Amino acid sequence: MTVDWVVLSAASVAMSIATAGVLTGGLDAMVSRLDAELRDQQMSDSFVRFTSAHFEPFYERGLATPEQALEAFDAINLMMNQEIIDWLEAGIAQLQAGQLTPEDMLYLTAMASVARQRNIIDAQILDQYFGVDGGTGSLESYL
Repeated sequence: MTVDWVVLSAASVAMSIATAGVLTGGLDAMVSRLDAELRDQQMSDSFVRFTSAHFEPFYERGLATPEQALEAFDAINLMMNQEIIDWLEAGIAQLQAGQLTPEDMLYLTAMASVARQRNIIDAQILDQYFGVDGGTGSLESYL
């Protein structure tokens, strides 16, 4: 009788190991495919376009050319969303403290432009500080 239970237990353990092997292979393939798709999607922010109007205060005051604004925008558009969120948070605090140079403000405006188009920060906040939705924004008072 105990021999029967040993054989049944061994068969059960063998089936469990075989099932785990099959599932592990399938899960690994699914995780790899999902990771590749997410990386492709994350890196294809082609819908984000340079909007020259976001940089008008800089042009009007002679603080930047459209080429410089585009260069700043392109550099920021390569950043990951969380980096932009973190930098904007710190940048707004420094902006309010009056600790930013015009060049810093240009890059901060580029971050706001990218963040607005990626929809990663509330539009009202971005409009309040940067005027990215047609508002004046408080940035102009700091320039």
